[in-house]
Amino acid sequence: MTKRHTISETLPSRTDRRSVLCLMLAAMLVLIFSQSGKAADPLLERDVLPILAKQCMGCHGGLKKEGGLDLRTVAAMLKGGETGPAVKPGSVEQSILWKRISADEMPEGKNKLSAKEKGVLRQWIASGMPTLAGRLGRHADSLLPAGKKHEPRQVAEVIDNHINTALAASHLKPAPRSDDAEFLRRVYLDLTGRVPTGQQAATFLDDSSGDKRAKLIDTLLTTPEFGEQFGRTWRDWICPPELPSDANGGKQPHREAQAFGKWLGERFAAGNSWDKIVREILTVEGEIKNQPHVIFFGLVGQDGKETADGTARAVASLFMGVQLQCAQCHDDPFRDWAQQDHWALAAFFGNVNGDFKKISEAKNKNSAQITIPKSAFKNVGTNIPAAFLGSSAFASSNEGAQRRHLVDWLTAKENPYFARAFANRLWFYLFSQGLVNPVDDMRALNPPTHPGLMNLLANEFAASGFDVKHLVRCVCNSSTYQHTSRVPSGTDEATVVALTEQFGRTPLRVMTADMLYQSLQQAYGDPKLDLRAIDPKDGNSSGESAPVADVYLEFLRRFGTNEDDPTDFTHGIPQMLTMINHPRLLSGSKALDEFQKTDPKPTAKQTIEWLYLSTLSRQPTSDELTDAMKYVDGSDEPANAYIGVLWMLVNRSEYLFVR
Repeated sequence: MTKRHTISETLPSRTDRRSVLCLMLAAMLVLIFSQSGKAADPLLERDVLPILAKQCMGCHGGLKKEGGLDLRTVAAMLKGGETGPAVKPGSVEQSILWKRISADEMPEGKNKLSAKEKGVLRQWIASGMPTLAGRLGRHADSLLPAGKKHEPRQVAEVIDNHINTALAASHLKPAPRSDDAEFLRRVYLDLTGRVPTGQQAATFLDDSSGDKRAKLIDTLLTTPEFGEQFGRTWRDWICPPELPSDANGGKQPHREAQAFGKWLGERFAAGNSWDKIVREILTVEGEIKNQPHVIFFGLVGQDGKETADGTARAVASLFMGVQLQCAQCHDDPFRDWAQQDHWALAAFFGNVNGDFKKISEAKNKNSAQITIPKSAFKNVGTNIPAAFLGSSAFASSNEGAQRRHLVDWLTAKENPYFARAFANRLWFYLFSQGLVNPVDDMRALNPPTHPGLMNLLANEFAASGFDVKHLVRCVCNSSTYQHTSRVPSGTDEATVVALTEQFGRTPLRVMTADMLYQSLQQAYGDPKLDLRAIDPKDGNSSGESAPVADVYLEFLRRFGTNEDDPTDFTHGIPQMLTMINHPRLLSGSKALDEFQKTDPKPTAKQTIEWLYLSTLSRQPTSDELTDAMKYVDGSDEPANAYIGVLWMLVNRSEYLFVR
């Protein structure tokens, strides 16, 4: 009979920590890898276009179509080129495209399709050339009229209608509703960046009212912590992986970047609309000491300095959901953006000067055009007039800063990019994948997985006046957001993957470094919680990089997660050794001390229950409570035993994940 280990055998004073580490890593990796894999049926957007984009579209797509052949859409393939239709749905033998590819006549040159790639293409043609857009096209209507703000509950119901209709079409049954503890912990982490306190958890779990979830969402949206969490999130989306360095001392603007996140957070908390926030960022002038958002231009530029092309790429990616980086040097063969489109957008920033410390804009008669620089390689020296992306040339007004004209166009309710880009990023934040992926690659060849839902969210966001809290409230009140991440035992992996990809269950996510740090600070009652591996006071840190001198930055560096995929488990031996071995996590908790001072003095059972509520946001099971009580009762120093229980809880995989 397999021995069931009790809590007393897994606590720090009586354990082989290396064994604990291996078990924890194994459990976490099983959870992560259980979400990998793809469905078998080939679809144009998911399976075929990546192959064609890599091998064929350099000559047959985007702005270049040799022989008149465009391979970007089914309609274009059916139309074909100079030799007639390229494919015939359901008939591989009568498809010219397949014949030429199978005979290695296409693509020309040495790089041919692999046997696996050919198999995908053959199966796709034989199965009738199915597309994700076609599968979901009948659900493209947003169902709610555009131009009108609706009640959050009404929008939430339509969200669920979209998701459930798509699931039914795929013969999938959505996961059940999360229990109160699972929802409580998830919504606190998503909206405040930390787990609830023990008292907050107990109050919510004891509440029997039917609308307590909606009330909790409303309450969290009014807290400063909501703004702080969204400010940190957007700060991280804007900041490059490595901050620029000061040319003299090599100092990086970490403090300035944090101040920018705080500035964003204050505006989110105050309920400022997204268009107003973006306008402040893109039209700022002055010095960073008075306006933290000045740093934006240096962050997205080069070497900490503002560049027109860097700003154009960032504006397109962050606020429009569009990738323009390839069009900086040449026409993008896989998208509809020419080099001129990139530089026409950059022209709005052509007379902006400065770095991450100060920004100014020259006002002159030629401010509505830009000259392509040598760094672009092609068409160097060509003057490009400013123009809105996808629009005719911009008729310049020589009065005032040109940036404000761009922002007027960008933040208009009818703008085709602005509302969709934010709605997609919010969906990505809450569900670990966007309706369009990558989140900044919105285009006809990369359609939303749920077109109607994309239209609904964008319309609602624009109609609300770009009210961030309103859109968050709409999504979080949906049953889709409140699905459990758990699946019935025996569910095959393909079903789990399909349910996750189609938002029929909530994926497991790893806490961001900020979430983990905020939650640990709370659990230990220590706002300056120091988990550095090296203390600079010891004089042993001379060989370490600069962030080791900063508690917060060192924690972010060690516990950073995959920004593009929150379900990717990036923690390994260094992170687990820190959690298991760092003496600070076994040296006491001021939060626990304060709880122990309550009157009347809490019993051992009450203290253990409080520890569970403070970390896992739930009551212990009967077995967990029995084991913990046995461990505490057998200890000569109960106070230390309670710290051992806390150590055990923060080292559980359940603590690390957003379920």
